[in-house]
Amino acid sequence: MLYPLSYRGIPVVRLYISFEIFPKQLVRPCGSAIMQAMYLDRDYRPRRRRQGFFGRFWPLLLLVVVGIVLYETQPTWLVARPIEPTPTPTRSAVSFQAEAESALMRGDYSAALDAYEKMVQLEPNNPDPLVVKSRLYMIEGDVAAAHEVAVRAVELAPENPQALTVLARAEDWLGNYEEAVRHALDAYDLNADNAETLAVLSEIYADIGNFSQSQSYIDEALAIAPDDVLALRNQAYLFEKLGKYNEAIASLDRALAQAPQRADLYLEKARIYRVGLADYDNAILAYRAAVDANKTAVTLDALGEGLYNAGDHLAAIRMLNDALEMNPDYGPALVHLGMALYARRNYEDAATAFDKGLPLIGDSAREEHYYTAGLAHVYKEPRECTEARPWLDKALEKNPESGPALTGQKICASSATTSASP
Repeated sequence: MLYPLSYRGIPVVRLYISFEIFPKQLVRPCGSAIMQAMYLDRDYRPRRRRQGFFGRFWPLLLLVVVGIVLYETQPTWLVARPIEPTPTPTRSAVSFQAEAESALMRGDYSAALDAYEKMVQLEPNNPDPLVVKSRLYMIEGDVAAAHEVAVRAVELAPENPQALTVLARAEDWLGNYEEAVRHALDAYDLNADNAETLAVLSEIYADIGNFSQSQSYIDEALAIAPDDVLALRNQAYLFEKLGKYNEAIASLDRALAQAPQRADLYLEKARIYRVGLADYDNAILAYRAAVDANKTAVTLDALGEGLYNAGDHLAAIRMLNDALEMNPDYGPALVHLGMALYARRNYEDAATAFDKGLPLIGDSAREEHYYTAGLAHVYKEPRECTEARPWLDKALEKNPESGPALTGQKICASSATTSASP
């Protein structure tokens, strides 16, 4: 209800609000101001405060920052690891030893040497695999390699009787008899009951011509180990030195009964048949048995040389070519091939084989090798006296009265005179 009022002549309206409509707390005195009526709107919603750009998009910005950090740092849990092969367990020296012994059982000395070399790499301070390697190199006829590893073994173990023994044997085969005796006796002082040491002492004394001392040592070795292969082989070697060829063959047969895969023993047996008994048929059988036991360039070359000596030059050429397929730089096979080709009057190919093979075998070349090489150059077309003379001269160094070498020089001298005349 409104009641007209005045203040100093100014009309004023006073507002009265019913307490039945508004609560008491909403009534405020208006003082002297004019108050407007207020009405309650139950659908009213206050306007929200407008946010800025960063306020509205901060989650996206945070995600971008995190992505940049992860890209730059590349944590290991985020980057995919490459698939790696399953690690292979490292083989032990014992496993390689077993592999080497298995190879020896089947006569594969090359595989055995490879396995023992892996043992050496795993156990560089162990002389035992070096000792075995030296023995195997001797069986294969590689005396220089046998000596090299034996020296290494003795450097590792100066008082190891087995290392001293293999060194002594390699030195004996190299012709260093004084050193060989010294090292063998050092080994004997360390172990007087070692059959291998006694057998090597017998071999050394046989080489220097003291046959009674040689027999004494080999008797001791066989008394200790009657079936020792090296002792039986060296007994055969002493018999051969004494000219007892049948006894030598029998002793080698006993050794082969213990080690049928030993091709080197068949080769020695063949040599005794060929050189000592002039029995070429049995020599060829022994050579073939060596190839069957272990087919290598060495055994094929030996069979080829045996066929050449037996007069079967065509078969010899085939066998020697097989040897050179296995090892094109095997000097003895090249020289023996030259001999066989010369016998077939294939002088051109013979000269080629000699020119390559003779430098490879060095001082082990014989007089007939040198003069045959020279004559191959003399008889080929066109004649090559310049290439022939060095080989003919080497033959004359070994034997100043070598008939074939002198014949070759006369032919070359005659050819020079003919060429000089108008």
